[in-house]
Amino acid sequence: MSGERVIDAHMHVWDASWLPEGLRRAWARQGAGRRLPERCPDEVLGRVAIGQSDPGGELTIAAFDRAGVESGIVPVVDWTIVGEPVGEHLPIRELNARYEELASTHEGRLFFCAGLDPRHPDAKEIFEVAAGLAHCRGFKLYPAAGWDLRDPAHTWLFEALIERDLPAVVHTSPLGGDPLQVIRCRPAELAALSALHPTLKVSYAHAGVEAWWTEALDCATGWQHAYLELSLWQRVAFDDYAEFRRRVRRMRDQVGAHRLIFGSDIIRGPRHDPEGAELVRWIGMVRDLAAPHAGDPAVLSPDELDLFLSGNATRLFDLKEPS
Repeated sequence: MSGERVIDAHMHVWDASWLPEGLRRAWARQGAGRRLPERCPDEVLGRVAIGQSDPGGELTIAAFDRAGVESGIVPVVDWTIVGEPVGEHLPIRELNARYEELASTHEGRLFFCAGLDPRHPDAKEIFEVAAGLAHCRGFKLYPAAGWDLRDPAHTWLFEALIERDLPAVVHTSPLGGDPLQVIRCRPAELAALSALHPTLKVSYAHAGVEAWWTEALDCATGWQHAYLELSLWQRVAFDDYAEFRRRVRRMRDQVGAHRLIFGSDIIRGPRHDPEGAELVRWIGMVRDLAAPHAGDPAVLSPDELDLFLSGNATRLFDLKEPS
């Protein structure tokens, strides 16, 4: 079995203060309403995302070292418009610049895909500045914030990505809730975008987990530049490993192992996998895809496992091959 080189192509590093207050208030509403008696969201607001804060990346890099992760890619989400109705904001320009500083501090260990909501009046300038940052390896797009991938007003963005040979990492999962419009990020929407821009490199972030996973697989089928990125899929693997193996086998058979990207979507902090135990377990379960399990033959060959864990991300995000 191989799989020695690992790239976490979808993970997060942030501080609670980097998130728009409108978004944090929405997350407080979610948390306050999860059980009876429901609480007042204001009682929850002060604790939102605090346990997932690692602004300097120290916990993240230590977890990488423990898990044997070579590097990680942060998809920066532009929530500044959907989170705008109340409170303070860290402008997306400043947020992208902050990730450039973070990646420079942890040279070779962290990269990022810049965030951009194309509805900003100065979106083209934001794009050009972010695309010129040394550690930017693509753009994270989050249509659930309230915009449509196929709106003709945004065609310039996809043309610019193609011109610069940068991938679009697009959220394709129904996960989200208040205040998001998740219908706008169905995998079928991304497939329609590929039909309009067939040379655009696209990553189906989360690969539809969980309600849309078969749609994501079917929609990515046949597109030369479409990738299924399996961050958050540890939820499936931890719950039912045999089912996880069955699904990955189907993905390999239908789109090819050269179209699968490994990720975790872990937002590390003092209360979320602070030492990397979840990441270690997740990587181990992925590596075991190259071995028999409970009478089930190996899902991936050693070479296919290498592609899944690092090779495909290296190619898609233009990372350096190991020397």
